Amino acid sequence: MKLTTIDKAYKGLVSIPSWQQKLLSDAADFTNTIDSVQAAYQSVPLVYRGVKMRCDAISSVPVKIYKGDNEQEWPYKTALRQLIWNTEAGLLGDGKAVILKLKNRVRVLDLQWLNPFTVNVTYDQARGLYFSQHGQAWPDADVIYIKEFSYNDDLTSGVSTVQACLNDAALMNYQTRFASRFFEAGAMPIVLVSAEGTINDDEKARVQSFFTKLASGVGNAWRYLVTRTKLTPEVVSQDIDKMSMPELYTQATKNIANAFGIPVNMFMGDDNYASAAEHRLGFWQDVIRPRARMIEDAFNQQLLEAQGLRMEFSFDEMDIFQEDEVKRADSLSKMVSAGIPLGDAMEMLGYDLPQDKTYADYNVVPEPETIEVPALPVEPPPFPLEDELGKWQKKALKRLEKGKCADCAFESDIIPEGMQAEIHEALKLCRDEDEIKQVFDGTYEHSGMGELITELRMATALMRAEPQVLNVRMVQDEREG
Repeated sequence: MKLTTIDKAYKGLVSIPSWQQKLLSDAADFTNTIDSVQAAYQSVPLVYRGVKMRCDAISSVPVKIYKGDNEQEWPYKTALRQLIWNTEAGLLGDGKAVILKLKNRVRVLDLQWLNPFTVNVTYDQARGLYFSQHGQAWPDADVIYIKEFSYNDDLTSGVSTVQACLNDAALMNYQTRFASRFFEAGAMPIVLVSAEGTINDDEKARVQSFFTKLASGVGNAWRYLVTRTKLTPEVVSQDIDKMSMPELYTQATKNIANAFGIPVNMFMGDDNYASAAEHRLGFWQDVIRPRARMIEDAFNQQLLEAQGLRMEFSFDEMDIFQEDEVKRADSLSKMVSAGIPLGDAMEMLGYDLPQDKTYADYNVVPEPETIEVPALPVEPPPFPLEDELGKWQKKALKRLEKGKCADCAFESDIIPEGMQAEIHEALKLCRDEDEIKQVFDGTYEHSGMGELITELRMATALMRAEPQVLNVRMVQDEREG
């Protein structure tokens, strides 16, 4: 409590709430920054959640151990799932993971995860990388070592996810502690109390004691004071609702979510149904799958290959990826049907290939196997002219059956005009079915019909001739007669 003299004979009392007094008197405790990964993990819920989500996700992926093409059991006592969980936690927290190979002179017996915050990694030209913990030291060959990328250090350390978001974690922690202290002390702001006129020492002490108790906690929030002097309180501290705390908290949340590679709505647990599936698939495909490949390569190269084994994360067995595989297979089929080479389509859709294959290998179309099939006798198709004559013959036969003349109109672009005229003339003389067949078979010349047709042609020509020609022939006939 501080007594302040104000112009115009006013007396002022500045009430410092107990929560503010605590902050001022114990400044070191409140301003203790979140300057370590351990503190952020222990004190900031979103950092804790981010680490758990990442570690739980990657350790839930099925893992297969192979020797050649045959599946094998995990050869060590320490559970592989727990090793993967701890490895991811070390990478997220310290930017590195160190797993000790417990071995005898012949082989590796088991594996032990080492807390990366207790392991010192050093390098010198004589020994190369060296790892030490609590007085014990191991060469590079005795550990599995995985590190994050760092622009400052190529060998001994990396930048971790939690380190990248420490400032945002500290901001969240300060906001939480500030609000907690504020409401713990009755939500009392800093107040300047002005009194009209002059007050004696006893009155001043009584007023001062009242505001001190009022600002000391929730239990004194409803106390009252009766005075002879008019008191005018005035809040001089910033209102908590005007400090942009929700906006700052939201921004810090987004920054932490981005550092962990987790969609914000998924991170906060309030994702809607429409976008949840897409966010989940993106998280698994873009964050967890690449991280799994990094851990998989380290275990294979630094441990399992020497034993003829290999480790594979089986993402395709997970439900979320099986649904995606159905859609991807459909897309592959459509792309190949559209003319895109198979290998190029597989590359565009992100298909994983066996170690000894490239996408270009699938672009080569194998030559089809030649199978000799014995030739079957094939009857030649009917000649168009014969087919056309057959149609005309059927029509002529039907007319004859109905008692009509066999000659009938028949249009054809295939039968020559001369032949058509000859057939028409022959059909006029036909009296039965055999004669019609002889006309279309071309055998009527030998059946006596030929002479009749010749005479018919001559008579027709005479009928069409000019009158002068007919008169000349008639005169000639008379003279000869």
